[in-house]
Amino acid sequence: MDSIQTPEAPTTPRLVGAPHPGPALDAERPEVVVRDARDTIRSSISHAWAERHLAPRLGVRVLVKLVSGTKLGLSWLAIRPLMETVGMTLIFGGLLQVSAPGPVPYFIFVLAGLTGWKLFERTVFYLTRSFDVYRKLMKGVVLPLLLIPVASAAFPIVEISVYLLVFAASIVVFYFVDGQVYLQINTLAVLSGFALILGSAVGIGLWTSVLNAKARDVRLTMRYVLQIWLFLTPVVYPLSALPGPYKWIAAVNPMTAPVELVKSGLLNVGNVRGDDLTVSICFAAVMLLSGLWFYAREARRSIDVLGEIEEGE
Repeated sequence: MDSIQTPEAPTTPRLVGAPHPGPALDAERPEVVVRDARDTIRSSISHAWAERHLAPRLGVRVLVKLVSGTKLGLSWLAIRPLMETVGMTLIFGGLLQVSAPGPVPYFIFVLAGLTGWKLFERTVFYLTRSFDVYRKLMKGVVLPLLLIPVASAAFPIVEISVYLLVFAASIVVFYFVDGQVYLQINTLAVLSGFALILGSAVGIGLWTSVLNAKARDVRLTMRYVLQIWLFLTPVVYPLSALPGPYKWIAAVNPMTAPVELVKSGLLNVGNVRGDDLTVSICFAAVMLLSGLWFYAREARRSIDVLGEIEEGE
């Protein structure tokens, strides 16, 4: 006669540090070690570097999401800088009579300034929304969380490459119109400006990506903050055009020096002051380091918040 096996009694996991229930009961209960969900800056960077091959694929995901549902597709990458520059030229150069320093056409001057500014604006924008873009992927795939902002920052670099191509094409067009070449490349100045812009933008984006996952008001607020910040930065006007009482705005604005570096590196019309450069370097360093710390500490918790929001919806 076959023996009848009775089901084993269910075991209850015990948290490490809980009161000891006794030797007999303890033998039946497995220990469960509760780990802190927070990472360190070092571990976040090392995990992201180990899986760096995934970053291009994640970046393509942003590109597909951007052009999905459009008729012109990737053509928007070239149309956007032209539309923005033409609009700024008509409003500021035409209606408000703002002029560029020296013989540089105002259209070229604005396009050079926007090339620097848009790298900052678009990087902050994509990083702020990075958890929204990748939240379905993060639910089904285990990947280093730092790859999410890294991949989100890749696409703004592609956009700025298109801005530079449009800028070069505009230089050629103006050469055939008036016979002058306005381009004066200083590679070190351009790359230094872009590096400072990326450092500041990624640092801000690491903060806002986590905060936006907890409260979507952050994304709406940043939109207005960036719009105001644009007009406080010498993008569509030369730094020398600021009235005396308002020059302190440029001095404390961390985007002044990077944008001026880009304009100086492309057209030799920027005014890079030592004090402005110091403010920008300190701001980029503080934002990047604090952003990495905050992201490593809170990113995993933000994913849990996103899950709760989705369940509530």
